[in-house]
Amino acid sequence: MVKFLLLALAFGLAQAEIEGKWITLAIVADNVDKIEPAGEMRLYCREITCEEECKILKITFYVHENGQCSLTTVTGYLQEDGETYRTQYQGDNHYLVVKQTPENIVFYSENVDRAGRKTKLIFVLGHKTLTHEQKDKLGEFALSKNIPPENIREVLDIDPCPQ
Repeated sequence: MVKFLLLALAFGLAQAEIEGKWITLAIVADNVDKIEPAGEMRLYCREITCEEECKILKITFYVHENGQCSLTTVTGYLQEDGETYRTQYQGDNHYLVVKQTPENIVFYSENVDRAGRKTKLIFVLGHKTLTHEQKDKLGEFALSKNIPPENIREVLDIDPCPQ
């Protein structure tokens, strides 16, 4: 019973840390065209909410197309592995939180678009510009997923959508 309570407490803390206002700091993709300005996977995150003990994860973000910012919310559903979420947005997406601190959340995602093209993505969310050390770690993580580090796009300072 004590182990269960400790697990529940730890999960509750993790849920509390992930929920709230978050802003996209950087995006990385193997198909870099997907994350360039006006790319369909260049998402400017604003908020994350959990429902049903985080079995449902809602992410609210803007996309910038044709000079306009459109607010969108996607709902991810926790899969049987207990780590991966699945949602439909510009195709089929499987994603998971790979790192979470009070300052940042890092998501790894795989998107298969309607044409069947697979794209590996990394989204870094937070509240302030990445440090040099964080950028280096992001580059290393990108390499571990076979994504060239030169495909890192820092977007915080050029986010054109309302905060």
